[in-house]
Amino acid sequence: MNLKSAGSRRSFLAALGAASGSLFAPSKLNAGWFGKRPKRPLASVDGSPIVPITSGLGSTGDIYAELGVTPVVNINGTVTVIGGSVMKPEVMELIRRGNQHFVLIDELEIAAGKFIARLCKSPAGYTGLVTGGAAAAMVVGYAGMMTEDLEPRMRDIPDVSNFPRNEVIIQKSHRYPFDHQIRQTGAKLVEVETREEMIAAINPKTVAIHFTNILSDKGKVSGPETVEIAKAHSLYTFNDAAADVPPKERLWEYPAMGFDMVTFSGGKDIRGPQASGVLIGKQELIHYALLNMSPQEDRIGRCCKVGKETIFGLLKAKIVSVNEDLDAMLRIYDERAQVITDGVKRFGVTPRPREFDPRALGNVTPRYSWQIDPVKLNVTGPEVMQKLADTRPLAIGSMGAGASGMRGRNPDAPAADHPGHHGHPSDPNSFGFAVWQLKDGEDQMIRDRLIEIFSAARKI
Repeated sequence: MNLKSAGSRRSFLAALGAASGSLFAPSKLNAGWFGKRPKRPLASVDGSPIVPITSGLGSTGDIYAELGVTPVVNINGTVTVIGGSVMKPEVMELIRRGNQHFVLIDELEIAAGKFIARLCKSPAGYTGLVTGGAAAAMVVGYAGMMTEDLEPRMRDIPDVSNFPRNEVIIQKSHRYPFDHQIRQTGAKLVEVETREEMIAAINPKTVAIHFTNILSDKGKVSGPETVEIAKAHSLYTFNDAAADVPPKERLWEYPAMGFDMVTFSGGKDIRGPQASGVLIGKQELIHYALLNMSPQEDRIGRCCKVGKETIFGLLKAKIVSVNEDLDAMLRIYDERAQVITDGVKRFGVTPRPREFDPRALGNVTPRYSWQIDPVKLNVTGPEVMQKLADTRPLAIGSMGAGASGMRGRNPDAPAADHPGHHGHPSDPNSFGFAVWQLKDGEDQMIRDRLIEIFSAARKI
């Protein structure tokens, strides 16, 4: 199938929808679309009508084309810049049901927090909070540590100059782009390198020690040591483990380790709403965090708004994630990769072993790669990835999807090379990607596009 010329963009997306949309549509709706069209709109279970869009945005069936943007088949991984992850049908259904009624958001947050604590086997005295992403959890978490439940402080933050405790200790090797969220609360970061330096840095102004989980193998002070030091000096600890599920066991291992607050992203492997996160921590601290967050007004976390729909969607995603059979999912991923392998082997393209360490740090997902025989094909691995990204009407991956997103000008910065993160830079004759977020039929789409690419690259 030539994705660049096989019919119009709209017809292609319609065909793709037929292949993958059955996962997301109830059988009664399928009957409406593919059988006899009902005379009046079907009613959903909450009494709201399901109506066709006949004019304006959405009326063509291709909302991306209407806005002039290119949708992407995600082979990059759980990166925010292309939307994180794909939610499962049951998550989407809970989001719809969450829109069914109005509710007091604070009451819903407290109930959801208790639900999360039970589901995630949190220690006694811990609860949860649904946040607008893991970065938002850091903002309201650190704000809560410094303001507690004092109204004047909550109005003054980020001016924390008169707060009794406003310093956060962090290992120098744990500095990362997201410590910006700590600094935006007004807290001062104090860098240390060793255990001795960490203890020596503690003073009456110290409120907490921050631990960056994805960098835990870079620092000289481990997680348990951090907790031990903090407890001995009556300090709080915060563990940013946003990208460190899987394995799912980390949802309860880190709070059980003694961290006062731990945050996880809801939009990565948990596959909840992209703009969601969860903060698990001691009940008093979670209460302080909620006081600093929307729906409360005149708060630093007012911009970290979480809707009722997001809360329900995240809860369902966490249920699915906690109960998921990793071995069964790996078999599905292997089958998707095999579809691609079977399609390209005629060109002398061979599979490499699957790369997957379930206990690794940061965005841990299986990765599949293939080796190109340069004797048979006149194309390199990076060129293959670029051609996939250039595919239309759907791009297959994005070479511009750097994890850090857009950047402004820095006239003083030296020229830097920005290599792609696909394939093995040391081997130009390999290419690879993730398949875990593919929808039904997209493995075949990738196979067919690779067949096109390799057919054109054959050496005569």
